[in-house]
Amino acid sequence: MADRQSKRVACVIPPFYRLIESKNNRISPAMHYIAEILHRRGHAVTLINGDNAPDDHDYTERYSMTMNSWLMQERCTRGHESFDMVINELERFQPDYVFIGVGDVLMPTVELGSTQSCAYLAKEIKKRWGDKVTCIGYGHLLKHAKLKDTADLDTIIVGEGEDLAVSVVEGNARGMLPVKWAQQLNDLPILTDSYLAQKNKPEDWDYIMSMRGCPKRCTFCYQPSLRGCNVSFMSPERFVSEIRYRIEHMHVFGFYFSDMIFLPGLGKRTSEMLRLLIELKEEYPEFHWWAEARVDICVRQNILDKMKQSGCVHLKFGVEMANQRMLQVVNKGIRLTEVEEAFRMAAEAGIKRTAYILLGCPGFNDQDYIEMLPFFKALKADNYVININVPYVGTQLYEQVKEQLFDFGIYKDGEESYMHTSLVMQKFWGISDETRDSFFALQGEKDDAKVRNYKRKIVEKDAFIENDVLSFHE
Repeated sequence: MADRQSKRVACVIPPFYRLIESKNNRISPAMHYIAEILHRRGHAVTLINGDNAPDDHDYTERYSMTMNSWLMQERCTRGHESFDMVINELERFQPDYVFIGVGDVLMPTVELGSTQSCAYLAKEIKKRWGDKVTCIGYGHLLKHAKLKDTADLDTIIVGEGEDLAVSVVEGNARGMLPVKWAQQLNDLPILTDSYLAQKNKPEDWDYIMSMRGCPKRCTFCYQPSLRGCNVSFMSPERFVSEIRYRIEHMHVFGFYFSDMIFLPGLGKRTSEMLRLLIELKEEYPEFHWWAEARVDICVRQNILDKMKQSGCVHLKFGVEMANQRMLQVVNKGIRLTEVEEAFRMAAEAGIKRTAYILLGCPGFNDQDYIEMLPFFKALKADNYVININVPYVGTQLYEQVKEQLFDFGIYKDGEESYMHTSLVMQKFWGISDETRDSFFALQGEKDDAKVRNYKRKIVEKDAFIENDVLSFHE
């Protein structure tokens, strides 16, 4: 590289959950890898999590986050104490470079920053330090962002950033950088914690990944348009070695295997992964894990039994829609009979089950969603996670409905990334409040309920808008 002298680099996960009255003390893996690699190359690094909050600040459950979604824009305009916390940390650190997360290219969820949150921080950084600090936006949500949200970014990375981060800090790479995808996941460093601005508890180290990308092609998912067919795997041996490191050094025993789909096939890698996890479970009886999975893989009792033996306590299934025609429209590639069978068999194996539900599909109306409810209730899932479909730019879903989006008054000059968990999309799909509330009334226990207490905290909108008073109702 052109310049190997040590630089001061801040990696920032901007507020998202904090802006809608929740928090997230976990560290998103994409930004963590950037920090780790630059740290190992001799740069002074700090990783600041803008969504981190102390124990007296509650996690809020999903319904509250949806009902509070309007707060995102309000606080990206007015400001918020979580932004102030990040700026204060940067004042102490005095960085040369600041990486700001805008989503996480590795995770199945997009709720890790937004373009508006990134834009707010970049503007504040430039206001204080000008060109003395280089601002780098890192995340897939920047691929189709509005120009006003990227105005203060010197560099944009929308693919995986390990190599590109080095090019930025040591080679002065600027502008929109070419998309890159890691191929050799075994070469990635084990993630450590010496540079964390907020010291995490063991339970906040539960995110861990064994693969990147997804081989499936659901029309609503941003991954196919972002990554194409770029799916990379870590060997079972390398993956289990990192679990062992966290057990022995971080005293972590519960893990969220946050692959897009954990064990997407039934070949040699799956057999070897389960064999090594079973051995680890025998060595450390407290070790346990939960993961995202597909019902068409988990309709085999031998797989479920081995998962249970290896420490699996909870599987999250992307059921999405209890309507076979809807599933075909979104190219989900599963059958409702497989859903029923997987939920039944997982329960028999002693594994808890989450059903992901996705409201919003082209060509369907509110009555169609109402008719799905009995199917989901009959699954008797241990937990339900309700999402409202977002047509991300570049997805097949977006192409199907973009004219309607324009007519609705959104997406005219770029993507609206504040809508991840949003009432805006509820209105777009024509989902009634009664239907929305009926689905959110499906109750259950989250996989991390033993270490995180989730509460219902809905902000009184009128009091906040009119008098800037923060009050809550049930």
